[in-house]
Amino acid sequence: MKRIKFLLAITGLTTPLVTAADTTIFGTLHANYGFLKDNGKSVDKVHMTGSRLGVKGFMPLSTGLEATYILEAGVDLEGGQVTTDTRQAWVGLRGQLGEVRIGRQFGATKVSSAPVDLFSDQFADYNAILESEFTYNQSLAYINKLGSLGVAIELTKDQDFSPTDTQITAVDAVVNYSQDGMYAAFATMQGKDSLKMSRLTGAYTFFDGHKVGASFERARPEGAETQGHDAFVVSGGYQSGASFLKAQYGEKKSKAGGEKESLSAVGLDYRMAKKTVLSFEYSINKNRAHLAGDQVKTTAVGLSHSF
Repeated sequence: MKRIKFLLAITGLTTPLVTAADTTIFGTLHANYGFLKDNGKSVDKVHMTGSRLGVKGFMPLSTGLEATYILEAGVDLEGGQVTTDTRQAWVGLRGQLGEVRIGRQFGATKVSSAPVDLFSDQFADYNAILESEFTYNQSLAYINKLGSLGVAIELTKDQDFSPTDTQITAVDAVVNYSQDGMYAAFATMQGKDSLKMSRLTGAYTFFDGHKVGASFERARPEGAETQGHDAFVVSGGYQSGASFLKAQYGEKKSKAGGEKESLSAVGLDYRMAKKTVLSFEYSINKNRAHLAGDQVKTTAVGLSHSF
């Protein structure tokens, strides 16, 4: 209920901005159809995550100061069930000293490693390995970019991270560097009574569009160094005209024991038009939930269109 009231308040704040600001309507339709071999059992599956529709914009308030906003809804289809959710809903102020945002926002750690995931919203999405990602319902963020260096710090009062505290329950921060195709980031998240996590990411995009990247994650429950996990993902892609050949591999090792989970994938993205991509992928996910012998193989085709 508190989340609903908070989102309604943010929506109320953004309504006058939408009518008066320089507004852009945007969205993505993303769908995949896969043939799975899940522990020997053949299954056909429709997988649709990452589809969204939103509006965003800005409105000048005075010299060097402007109001910003975004409202974005998401649609997922998993296991035959369609779910909708608010992906983002925030308002902000942007000026020479950076930008301050308040509302529902992606965590800084979540977005810090995005350049590494070449199978985003596909069956082989790296979230099966790098699973410690959050979207905060009630958060305050400060973002700034100083030349090639970017910084962001985010405070949230979501009770998911501390059932006993109603003030600041988690802090999420990132420092990144981006210039001439090179990207590097270090992010850390600290939940007051729940989780502490760090993520180190590096990526490089060549002039011809080829890509390489890697991300390393360490996650521990608060006060429990013998639990949590260590994980990494590496990826690479080769651009040739409208085709992008890609590969990705990741591992996650649980500190509590069990088998090491791995996810390997190869794929091809073919750009049919400027904003339309046809994708093919083959992936193998072993020892899900760290269970020995568990394995799913997936062959899939997907279509993505953005506007």
